[in-house]
Amino acid sequence: MKKAIIIPIYLRLDSPEALPSSEGLSLSKRAIRSLRVLKDQDFMLILPVCFDLTGGSREGLFLEMDGFLRDELKGLWEGETLIFSSQNEGPLRSTLGPSNSQGLHLLIGLKGFSKIRNTGLLLAQALASDVAIFIDNDEVVEDPKYLEIACDYLNERWNGKVVNGKGGFYVNPEGTILLPPQHLWWRFMWNKMKLMNEVWRRILSSAERLIPSPVVLGGNLVLHRSLYSRVPFDPFIPRGEDTDYLINASQQGFSLLFDKELKIKHLPPERTEAFFLGELRGDIERFLYERQKMKEGSTLNLDPYPGYFMGSSLYARAAVTSLLLGLDYLVKGEVKRAGQCLSHIRLLFQKRSGVWSNYLKFTAYWKEVMEEIQEKGMKKILEECRV
Repeated sequence: MKKAIIIPIYLRLDSPEALPSSEGLSLSKRAIRSLRVLKDQDFMLILPVCFDLTGGSREGLFLEMDGFLRDELKGLWEGETLIFSSQNEGPLRSTLGPSNSQGLHLLIGLKGFSKIRNTGLLLAQALASDVAIFIDNDEVVEDPKYLEIACDYLNERWNGKVVNGKGGFYVNPEGTILLPPQHLWWRFMWNKMKLMNEVWRRILSSAERLIPSPVVLGGNLVLHRSLYSRVPFDPFIPRGEDTDYLINASQQGFSLLFDKELKIKHLPPERTEAFFLGELRGDIERFLYERQKMKEGSTLNLDPYPGYFMGSSLYARAAVTSLLLGLDYLVKGEVKRAGQCLSHIRLLFQKRSGVWSNYLKFTAYWKEVMEEIQEKGMKKILEECRV
């Protein structure tokens, strides 16, 4: 079985000078070094890299940053590595051709969680990888048998269904799986941690190793080629693309299960006040989007999470939570962020329709591109990306 490990690297920078000391680069180097522990070293490492410059860009800038990044990542792992960065986007678009410019624009990209994952899958297809394994850059591999566990039962039958993909656990820094409680008073109507722990308890208490789950985690996700060549991540969703992928795969007849033995250490950076603001906005957009998608096409049971946020009470929960977070900022004297919280409420009045049909149109184009890659390959692009 030919394997690829994909570690998306998202580098949001004020300027190119911030790259050497950036947290994203430091985390990525730690994640790549951790792969040395793997007993099975027979895999290709794919690193899709987004240079997201808030201060704008100029000609030749991406090339300079790409060169610096390659020097920094060289030698961290001795196996074959591909680095696909922002400077490679144009050549890839040209390689695949202008058969559908709108679909191509959505398909090829690095800005956004879904797009950077889809780009990783395009490269996995070009390498003819039987399995693509996603690891996030704020994680480390500790189990030498991680890769073997990831491939167990893949593309085989389990309880009458072919296992097209698997999700696994995050292990917290303390070595636990259940998420620690967050004592945030403004979040009492938006307690995701509690609901996710209910899901984890159900899985942990099951006698089976592979279990249907309403949640998968993008940083510990295994996809067989039979699945990823036909089902892309939804580029229209702002966050939560991992569980959304579960919805899309299930609706199209694929089986994506949760593997109790598949675990990876999650070591995220410390959450800031700005993080909670962005997270809440992204969650509101995501749940509104997925609620519409479920109404239009999917019958998957997502209780208790994220199903808890899929009912009509979502509107009241989102409005009250935004107001309370805004009040929390106001008390702390952060007037600008308080105002941004109020702007979240406008999201509740935006019209959403054709969510599922738009995704299916994109999926049809995805299949065409994947077949084209399988037939023609992307030799020149792969050569340019090799480290």
